[in-house]
Amino acid sequence: MLRVCVAAAAFLSSITLAEPAQAQVTAPPQPLPADVLADEVDPAVAAFLRANVVVNGPVTGGLAIDFPPAFYESRLILLGESHGFAAPQVLDLELLAHLNERIGLTDYLAEVDPVQAEMLNAYLSSGDEAILDRVFDHWDRTGAQWGNTAFEAKVRGVRALNEDLLAERRIRFIGIDTIQDWLLLREWLADRGTPVDAAAWDDADVRGKAALASNALGEPADPMVARLADLLGRIGAGATREAAIFDTYAYAVRSGEIGNRPAYGLWGLYHVMQGPINDTLPFAARVTRSDLPTATSVTSIVILALDSAVHVPVPLPTGIQRMRLTQFNVDGPFVKVQGSDTLRAASDPDSIVVFNPGAADSPIQPGDFTRVRTSVGQNFELDPDLPSSAYSQYFGVFRGSDWAPPRD
Repeated sequence: MLRVCVAAAAFLSSITLAEPAQAQVTAPPQPLPADVLADEVDPAVAAFLRANVVVNGPVTGGLAIDFPPAFYESRLILLGESHGFAAPQVLDLELLAHLNERIGLTDYLAEVDPVQAEMLNAYLSSGDEAILDRVFDHWDRTGAQWGNTAFEAKVRGVRALNEDLLAERRIRFIGIDTIQDWLLLREWLADRGTPVDAAAWDDADVRGKAALASNALGEPADPMVARLADLLGRIGAGATREAAIFDTYAYAVRSGEIGNRPAYGLWGLYHVMQGPINDTLPFAARVTRSDLPTATSVTSIVILALDSAVHVPVPLPTGIQRMRLTQFNVDGPFVKVQGSDTLRAASDPDSIVVFNPGAADSPIQPGDFTRVRTSVGQNFELDPDLPSSAYSQYFGVFRGSDWAPPRD
């Protein structure tokens, strides 16, 4: 199947790489070796997990959510997923609504850039579908997995939630990712009356565009513009994506835009890991190793796929073809997460469940539910001296999820 959809490179890049990956396959991918795929249910671990459930419900929604009290004291809560499945979008919206009700959380720390977030906030306020279309058009055009109806429906769900909330309790997007849509940035600058020279823009590389946009911003007039200006300066200096994400978050905390308020967001799996992976530091790991006031109050939740279908955009000479695949769950044949069979034993079909592996007398071993092996991309090479809880404090699984379908 088109070399298994160019080895599902877009899918694997979302879970294992800090930087975007180009789809390059020289031979059809092969299933992982039998000894890697071999797994045995650990009855004691499965029983422990079933006894320590914090989220549970149908894969289509209507979840029961009840974390331990310490969870609600977190200042940064991150949900990590593999993009392209529908179920994480369901969990994301319900967890966001739960946190808003339980602790008054309003800052949704999104895997989008500052201008994309500003546009999404404009949609939340106005309900103007043209604004939403403009943000999603970029992902549709470039083949990003964010270009799907499940994500779009979630944004509409956030707007519906806000309509029932007092103004001070309404959720807002805060974009801390590096610039994804440079054309949108240019349009936004023109709309605010600070256009850039079109010819210079077209001739510029990323650093040059960052400099042009920074000059056009002038003196920052509000916190979002100040955060954008800081990010553009870092891009102009050659910051990597992961460094830019961390530094932009740090700026929002230190400047008081977020300050000591709790923030929450859905990110690709790599970004939420709190330990080193493949000798690199993900966003969450950078936070926990920083001098930020939030460094000691970060909580990561990892949600994994079984029995589910994923949306994989495949680059072809004729354009992007979006495909629905079922071979990329965490129990093989191309991706294997340590302990996947135990996750199956601890969960029910067609459900979303999140466990608290840090409960008393935990039998969880290093690498359980965090160690990833693939035959189509990089593995997750972890620090063997660190327990799984050093990477993520909660683990979950969804079963029977459909793909997150592409937009028309």
